Amino acid sequence: MSDLPIRSARLVLDRLVAADAEDFRRIVTIPEVGRMLFIFPTDYTTEAAAALIARDADPARRPLRLAIRRPGSDRLWGAIGLGAGDRPDIYYFLDPAAAGQGLMREAVALFLPFVRARFALPALGAKVFTDNPASVRVLEANGFKRVGHDEVQSAQRDELHPVWLYRAEYADPHAPLE
Repeated sequence: MSDLPIRSARLVLDRLVAADAEDFRRIVTIPEVGRMLFIFPTDYTTEAAAALIARDADPARRPLRLAIRRPGSDRLWGAIGLGAGDRPDIYYFLDPAAAGQGLMREAVALFLPFVRARFALPALGAKVFTDNPASVRVLEANGFKRVGHDEVQSAQRDELHPVWLYRAEYADPHAPLE
């Protein structure tokens, strides 16, 4: 599609491809990453990553996941995605080697106008484990507001853990972000 890749000076959001499966698996099974995610167990396989990539790589439908790369590189540094449903959640992860540089905040800022224009969504949500302040900062910097809490199981946590629920509402799904 003509609107991919999405570029900034520091990032490129583009389609995930089969060659990304091993890096995808490697990142989501890093303990400090995987415990902040919901569906990836510690024994997540490259084959499972390849199947997820094949399922979620079409930018014309949801669920959708895009690769996060640095300009001029094919290396996968993370991924960002959007679930199905009327008020879908966004989700994302980043290799810890790239953390602390504001890259995920920037990736979300690039991703939101793309998915809002593509799918005309009146609202987006997110769930964040309460022990993940970096993700809270990413969401709040991109206009998400905390609207509640819940308890959720992560595939890499032994028991339910509290999450904060976030929502971004848009009066006009096609209006530019402020």
